[in-house]
Amino acid sequence: METQHAATWTELLDLLAERLRGQLSDPFVTARVLVSSRATGRIVGQGVAARLGISAGVDYITAADLSRGLAHRAGLEHEWRRWHGTALALAVSDALAACAPAFPHLERALGDEAGRPRRRLATSLRIAQLLRSYLDTAPSLLEAWLSGADAGLDDQPLPEHLAWQPEVTRAAVDALEVDPVALVAEIAAAAADDQHPTTIFATDRFTVPERDMLSALDGGGLLQIQPGSRYGTSPLVELHDSHGEARQVEVLRDELTRAFADDPTLQPRDVAIVAPNPARFARLLDAAFAPLGDAGHPGRTLRVQAVGGAEANPVLTLAERLVTLPDARGTASELLELLLSAPIAHRWRLTDRTSLTELVVSAGIRWGVDADHRDAFGLGDLTRNTWLRGLDRILAGLAVAPGDDGGLDFDGAEAVTATDLELIGSVSEIFSRIRRFLRATAAPLSVSQWAALTREHLGELVGLPRDDEWQIVHADRVLTRLKTDHAERAAPATRQEFAALLRRSSTPPRARVAAGNGSLQVVPLGELRHVGFRLVAMIGLTDDAIPGRAGQPADCVDLAHLAPDPARDRLSALLEHARSAERLLIVRQHRSQRTNDPVAEPVAVSWLVKELGVTPTSVPYAPTASAPANYQGQKPSFDLPAYRGALARASTSQELPRLAARRRQAARTRALGPVPRRVTVDQLQKFLADPAKAFLRSAAGMPLYEEPRVSDEIPLDPSGLSHWSVCSQLLDSLRTGASLESVVATAARSDTLPPGELGRLAFEDAKRTATALWSEGGADWSRPPVDHDVRLTIEPAGFGTPVELVGSVRTRGGVVVEITPSKGDRSLLQPWVSALAATAAGRPTTARVHRLVDGRETIPEQRTVDPGSPDEAIAQLAALLGAYAQGQTRLIPAPLEPSLAYAREALTGTFRRNQWTGRLGDWMTRQWKHPSPGWLLFYGEELSELFEDPPLPEDPPGAASAFEAWSAALYTPLVRSLA
Repeated sequence: METQHAATWTELLDLLAERLRGQLSDPFVTARVLVSSRATGRIVGQGVAARLGISAGVDYITAADLSRGLAHRAGLEHEWRRWHGTALALAVSDALAACAPAFPHLERALGDEAGRPRRRLATSLRIAQLLRSYLDTAPSLLEAWLSGADAGLDDQPLPEHLAWQPEVTRAAVDALEVDPVALVAEIAAAAADDQHPTTIFATDRFTVPERDMLSALDGGGLLQIQPGSRYGTSPLVELHDSHGEARQVEVLRDELTRAFADDPTLQPRDVAIVAPNPARFARLLDAAFAPLGDAGHPGRTLRVQAVGGAEANPVLTLAERLVTLPDARGTASELLELLLSAPIAHRWRLTDRTSLTELVVSAGIRWGVDADHRDAFGLGDLTRNTWLRGLDRILAGLAVAPGDDGGLDFDGAEAVTATDLELIGSVSEIFSRIRRFLRATAAPLSVSQWAALTREHLGELVGLPRDDEWQIVHADRVLTRLKTDHAERAAPATRQEFAALLRRSSTPPRARVAAGNGSLQVVPLGELRHVGFRLVAMIGLTDDAIPGRAGQPADCVDLAHLAPDPARDRLSALLEHARSAERLLIVRQHRSQRTNDPVAEPVAVSWLVKELGVTPTSVPYAPTASAPANYQGQKPSFDLPAYRGALARASTSQELPRLAARRRQAARTRALGPVPRRVTVDQLQKFLADPAKAFLRSAAGMPLYEEPRVSDEIPLDPSGLSHWSVCSQLLDSLRTGASLESVVATAARSDTLPPGELGRLAFEDAKRTATALWSEGGADWSRPPVDHDVRLTIEPAGFGTPVELVGSVRTRGGVVVEITPSKGDRSLLQPWVSALAATAAGRPTTARVHRLVDGRETIPEQRTVDPGSPDEAIAQLAALLGAYAQGQTRLIPAPLEPSLAYAREALTGTFRRNQWTGRLGDWMTRQWKHPSPGWLLFYGEELSELFEDPPLPEDPPGAASAFEAWSAALYTPLVRSLA
């Protein structure tokens, strides 16, 4: 085999062009050039075209491409695919299962198949790759094993923990029905018959079978064009000392921008970024160089190729989820995400996540497809809260009138209306098709059967817009290939095994190196290793990446001198990248990103500098992009947004208020609007219950409500809300004289209570609470009710315009009566306002509240609220209406819970400002345990924020803070009446 050498990339291309010039003189002859990678082939093709004017009729391929092409021509492509594809892994899996009993080490390693169903397949995939590596580096070892030998290389005995490998190899090859040694020999024979003129260009790293193939090709005239021993030059080396990965990328962007600014002739295609592990920096590089318009960093205009690989095919991801569904719990959250996955959501027009969530929540779906699915978890007799039960409840809610059970043992979902008909129909049809798939795949299936059934049922479920239809085509192709490649294997495959095959098929490759398209390329170590660039930038040269892990793979037998040395190969590739550049820019971590302390220099950097024979000066960088040091000196940073941040930080003399404080200040100082002409008693009660919610609704048009949330757990202990709901239903039954047992029947049918004995105990607990409350307040409630109309004209405090207060107040025996399972003083608000309105209207009355003692579930208490005289009631209503009038356009800082607590402490003389501390919503923060979502927009984390705002001129006078002023003005009379 003739070999020619060159000292530079340009000379290499000149030699190749001269070689091809003669071969391309015949238009019917196709030349072949073997290159190290397809990306290198694209660059080489462009270089040849620049010299010859044309590069047509030349195939630039890798040795692996040539091997597969020769196998195809010899009619061996199916065997080639089985050896290099997943078929070998499944053959190894069968072999491991058959051989494990004879080898204790192997049997212990595989463990219990039932407990870890994926372990054997994971091991099989690793062993399959190990067998391929044996064929690539030591085919004589495989040949000896397949001939019946059980020894290692050079007939050395294998250690006990590896003694299983020969037997497993023979069993796997028998199951695969492909002899890899014979396959290599037949490919070499096909190469001997090949007459295409071939040139090996700038690559000398081949496996043993590839070398045999090339030796066979040599009969047709094979030429090597290789870099010489003095290839390349010693580049100009720059070291840039930085911090963590994100900061390294920022430094790299700045230095590349500087290089293009200093040299107008430099083009993006003249530059390569070499990263030993591109995936580690993919998101950072893509984010740093993504175009953002004129306001961003100028480095964002450099046309750097995207590094991140494509996302996994959503259709194949969906197929994997469906296959493994019986082995998962099938929770409500999983159901929701399944329905909202793009392939299903588009076909069935499921666009409203909120409506779908409300449907799932109202149906009471928690986990499990149906009783058969739950049977795998030993809960087959528990049918409530499954997908099937939930959909039955949805359909019943649509078809059966409220209050009519329709002969069913469950109630219909309450939130279902006729407007949900299309949504319900779609969800029901999707569910029925998923169940058909689960039933069809319940029996043991081979891989081919799995692929055929999955392909068939996916077609019934998915649909995508035209631009995304390639996903369906790709999924169909993958499933067809799985069916074809595994047609010879009749043994059943578990769900986990087939899911693993789908996962491997749907895993996206890393982004292809965009060589030859004019962009700045980001390449992994070894890619484009001899290609000449004017500037090569290196990033991520950490010790774990290069030299990285050395030695042989796990479970590899001793290959002695035949074993590859990956650490040495990585260092060699690094040196080749460096010598192919005119200028080398290395960004390395020199200091900790957390402490700014020095860290050890990466081994690869010190080794590379020594091999190049240079002593570069390192350039230190500040730990953040907005540090002032970046914009001083002769080479300031180009990062304009970070520069503005540095200026802003330098010009800020004090810390800005927190976001919640700024938001609260803006809400409190808004201009006052007109006074409402009419206010109802009910509106006044709702405003006082949550002034923040009322303000957001009236001033900002933001109706606050909690988004529906799915729950994946069957309730075993009723939550406080469920307990309160059942107690309320029991009290309603006592008020109307209905049977208490009817409530438990209703709760059981609506899946409100826990199942079985737990539900009975929960109901008895709620029944005790309701009975205790009724025994305390039933006599008051049983008195004759009288409704009193309220129509008052009152001038709100702080306003000169009168307001009409209207409504209706119901008394029983001359008293406003409330019986509630709620606890705390919040339960006093509504009866107090009602009593104020009735008294101010000339019908003096008190309010009597029967509630639970705070902290005690079954002990009731009675509290009486006296609104005072009619004049006192009118004065207090004027204060409340003044807050209401201001609160329509301005935030009133008087949350009910802490305001009542403050009014009580102020009235009793126990208020201590230093005791009002703690996190909002924390159970230890006794003054404000339950802040509503509206208040959390205006207060951060600390209770002490309540006292930060000084009173405004329109606020009630006589207090140090607006919160104290409003709390005292609104609630002191209520607290005084209780005292």
